[in-house]
Amino acid sequence: MNEYYLVRTLIGAVAMGAAVLTGLVFLMLSGFSKKWRSIMLLQLSGVVLIALGFSDVNFGIIRGETLPSFIVLIGAVLISTPVLRNRPVIFSKSLCIKCALMLMSPAILYLVGGVTVKEILRLFTLISLLFLVNTLTSVRLRSRYITRVLETATWLLVLYSWIGYIGSTLPQCYRYVLLLVYYTSLLLWLFGAGIILINLRGWLGWNA
Repeated sequence: MNEYYLVRTLIGAVAMGAAVLTGLVFLMLSGFSKKWRSIMLLQLSGVVLIALGFSDVNFGIIRGETLPSFIVLIGAVLISTPVLRNRPVIFSKSLCIKCALMLMSPAILYLVGGVTVKEILRLFTLISLLFLVNTLTSVRLRSRYITRVLETATWLLVLYSWIGYIGSTLPQCYRYVLLLVYYTSLLLWLFGAGIILINLRGWLGWNA
């Protein structure tokens, strides 16, 4: 396995860590209820399926309705459905604009060779991550600084939804630069979720 796929594996690990911390925040707020434990398990399963599915897709299994494509689709559903049904997603003007920009991003595919199954799945995966990051904005135990961190993370996801399409057409060194945008977004999400979790522990008196 070359360095590019090792980098993608690292990115998947960061995404999983951020999803774990986000799940723990809401799990603590709910008093570790059985319902929220199930939601957290579903979303972690979704992140794992997306990582596994895209690892296969990236190795060339992309024609037609392939098994990896189906795995990615199921992963995106597992992430986004609990968020939309059970978590306080704030459909602010900013979130609606970001979603609209992401949905318009496939337009760039006409400049680089047309729409593929892989790219459509990738788009819905990014939107599901956008919803997941946005849930943290409903938690009041955050500073303005953390709010800006999370806002930056979501805008980087929007940016990556546009520039990520051209990755396969570029030399490998430039593909690393594109992945850096995505990686930075996930790191900011991880950092923001971690700080909120620490603040929540203090508020609940768990640090004593």
